[in-house]
Amino acid sequence: MRGLNRYFISAPFGNYLKYKDAISVTGTWTVNPRPGLLKQILKTLRYVRTDKGMVWRNQIGLRNKGLQHGMFNTSYDDVLSIAAINKNDWTIVQKMISPDRNIELNISCPNIGSHDDTTTFENFDLFPERMRNEWCIVKVPPTASNNLLDKIVDMGYNQIHASNTLYTPYGGLSGQILIEHTLRIIDYLKNKHKHIEIIAGGGVKTKTDAQNYIEAGADHISLGTVCFTPWKVSRILK
Repeated sequence: MRGLNRYFISAPFGNYLKYKDAISVTGTWTVNPRPGLLKQILKTLRYVRTDKGMVWRNQIGLRNKGLQHGMFNTSYDDVLSIAAINKNDWTIVQKMISPDRNIELNISCPNIGSHDDTTTFENFDLFPERMRNEWCIVKVPPTASNNLLDKIVDMGYNQIHASNTLYTPYGGLSGQILIEHTLRIIDYLKNKHKHIEIIAGGGVKTKTDAQNYIEAGADHISLGTVCFTPWKVSRILK
């Protein structure tokens, strides 16, 4: 049985929660600030019923203080989550950040008014060669096609985070509704691209949930909406 290597505190919770046994992921940051975070939280964050049970839904849309702020407020031991909105954003990001930063490239936010495949934006393929620290992660949507996963691997990326929230017209869904999607991605990558490190998230509320992903083939675990209840995070990390 594969052993668990690392826990990650997923963005945006990594902005606020720090644990000695977990890596905080801050952001998600964009090249330019996107104000209105509190307003969007109050307006769109809801606990809703689905056929998979109660899950969180949000339509916050990457509201943040901008990448410059994120760089100065993220430890080099933690990870900067970064998203592109415009076609040249990945080029700008490469000029802004040092190659020795840990990064997660979020190509999967469902709430920014565009569903473009941002791996097609200029210079996205240059990050694996340029970045020199431990983590250069791509965070994919739960609906990521096998072709998209192949494309990311072919570009030289070795770490994939499955997955972001599930798109609906009313906002992205998180929690246990992601489990079947994350398991599908794990299964494909471990059969087709055995060298890839997989960070699995979605519906992890207990140590057992985390172990289920590890037994399915994940290498690491990402903790997301369970971070609304930090005492549960502490139990998982023990």
